[in-house]
Amino acid sequence: MSEEAQNVSRVQLERIAENIRQAQSIVIVTHERPDADALGSSLGLAHALRKVGKDVRVLSYEYIPENLRFLPGIETVVPGDPGPETDLVVAVDAGEASQIGERLYNEILRHRIPLVVVDHHESNTGYGAVSAIFPQRAATAEVTLDLIQILGIPLDPTIATCLMAGIVFDTRGFSIPDTSPETMEAVALLMRHGGSLYRVMAAYRGQHRSAALRLWGEALRNLQVRDGIGWTAISREMYQATGTRLEDTEGLANFILDASDVRISLVFREKPEGGPIRVSGRARPGINLVPLARAFRGGGHKMAVGFDVDLPLEEAVQAALERLEGLRRAGRLEDPQTQDPGGESPRP
Repeated sequence: MSEEAQNVSRVQLERIAENIRQAQSIVIVTHERPDADALGSSLGLAHALRKVGKDVRVLSYEYIPENLRFLPGIETVVPGDPGPETDLVVAVDAGEASQIGERLYNEILRHRIPLVVVDHHESNTGYGAVSAIFPQRAATAEVTLDLIQILGIPLDPTIATCLMAGIVFDTRGFSIPDTSPETMEAVALLMRHGGSLYRVMAAYRGQHRSAALRLWGEALRNLQVRDGIGWTAISREMYQATGTRLEDTEGLANFILDASDVRISLVFREKPEGGPIRVSGRARPGINLVPLARAFRGGGHKMAVGFDVDLPLEEAVQAALERLEGLRRAGRLEDPQTQDPGGESPRP
């Protein structure tokens, strides 16, 4: 991201701060299947705005993962719709309007509520009346911290712990190349204001149930690796056999990427309730998976994407692998900007 683009995003963030100052009733929403960055950023902002007398609701119709229920205020994330009394909706960590969920987004449109967007996904479509997008940040929680500081709201242990969770989980425990000096400075600031790195790291390390590990075992039994691409598929029957849910597959694509001979990992998941196949993709530095995600109307970061394929499971695997191979042959997966500065990155 160029310095000029960063300056534009900063101006947009200041515009969002002004919108927040002028609003009294505020609704915060995030993407479907919310992760730690989505929930931590939403709750951190909500706690901050309540300190200055705002009426704030965090709305989601989604299941809250068990390992994120330690977040302060998680019980305040509830199903609901933004009504006509809402002055402003803030979408956090959601790359496009459809990720908010059809019901919530339709209510926003129906009541003509102003919508602003705070995010760090490069693929963000800029769907808000004001959109502040910072793809150089490792987590939306970093951007949310900037917003809270622009608003002049003092940090406290509750806000700090929520934002810290977003950073720790989205950086995989500070292990991805997007982890910058600014990221570590943000964490240090949050620690100085009472954020509990111990609690957050304990949740990060203990995020999988034993049933999830059994599901992973079945998925890894089906793992295939070819030309640096590792993939596996999870069927509805596998959830039933192991007593697991879709959320229990989180982190599996990262785990497969840790294999020394894997440069790109893909996990294909049937949803227990049916519908399109959900795909998670991860890549090593030097590889950009966004073109693959966009081919299926998905998005994410260069090295971490998600998308849906509206085909039966086996056909979805074949379609995605064929598109990936075509992009690789065309040289559209190469990305020198994300190469690991500590050494050469594997070529896609």
